[in-house]
Amino acid sequence: MVKNVEDRALDAVRNVLGTVPGLQLVSVEHEPTVGGIYQIDGLIHVGYAGEPYVLVVEVKRDGAPRFVRSAVFQLESYVAHLRRSAQANNVRHFVPMLVSPYLSPQSRAICTEHGVAYLDLVGNARIEFGAVYIERAVADRPRSEARALRSIFAPRASAILRVLLRDPSRAWRVADLAKEANASFGHVSNVRKALLDREWIEVRGDGAVLTQPVALLKTWRRSYSRPAGRSVTGYTRFHGSQLDDRLRGKLNPNPDRPRAIYALDSAAHWLAPFSRSGTQSFNADKLGAELLVQRLKLGPAARGANVILRIPTDESLFDDASEPGPSVFCTSPIATYLDLWAGNERQREAAEHLADKFLPWLN
Repeated sequence: MVKNVEDRALDAVRNVLGTVPGLQLVSVEHEPTVGGIYQIDGLIHVGYAGEPYVLVVEVKRDGAPRFVRSAVFQLESYVAHLRRSAQANNVRHFVPMLVSPYLSPQSRAICTEHGVAYLDLVGNARIEFGAVYIERAVADRPRSEARALRSIFAPRASAILRVLLRDPSRAWRVADLAKEANASFGHVSNVRKALLDREWIEVRGDGAVLTQPVALLKTWRRSYSRPAGRSVTGYTRFHGSQLDDRLRGKLNPNPDRPRAIYALDSAAHWLAPFSRSGTQSFNADKLGAELLVQRLKLGPAARGANVILRIPTDESLFDDASEPGPSVFCTSPIATYLDLWAGNERQREAAEHLADKFLPWLN
């Protein structure tokens, strides 16, 4: 018979406690009702150094921060009631404990902040009572968590995230955010729910506000890969201001004509100059790539490619393009930052320089 999550959780707690020399497992109560009010997922009675302890276990199938915070408050109520009840006659020590299939670093921090022991089925644990102290941390994430993050940072969702990160203090209603990000109401609602579960946004009277932009962006950059698509490389004899002059007035982010914008180091040069790269990078659609080939007289890269044209499948990168100068268009500061961060050490330095100007809340 396949055990449910609650039974697996209690077994996992017993297994961890079994590694503590001198600790006695007295009994395990499954889903007891306390005082006719609370049904608790489990009470684990143990003895250590002559003292009785009871681990008050709450099991959450979803360990996202929002649900963890709710569980912490539940556990506080359970323990307060147990201390007042007749069941506390022979027990002085109640240990609130949360168990979940997976607890992210943020969820674990919430538990620690509130003095709640925790364990997840991946292997992360922190249990402290009396002289017992167990702490374990593993780098692994379950596949479900990896899939959830990929969903949050997928191309359709990334357009919504870039809008939120553009001005973290602004409150957004679903309709306004959908219009700004050129996304459907349903997709905005799904992204908003995922961010709420991680406590990265708050919903207030005037809309949703991104309250944890640093956590969002740092999580995004850890799992970021540059947009999918195909690349065209070539060589041009035009450099510096001569190249820029040939493109002034020709670049365009709008769908009414060929789309082409500066990207990567080339975008950073216009947004927040750091160092000029010998390679010019662009995002373009098919017609935009043809325009660039013509304007730059792009030829075979026999002498070494100095132009990279990326034709991304994610067209939202054009929709929120920046215009740092008249008729000069490039990827937005957020998109440019992420592209640079995914590069080499020099590009990361350029990303940090750009963040100083456009993302002061990141530092």
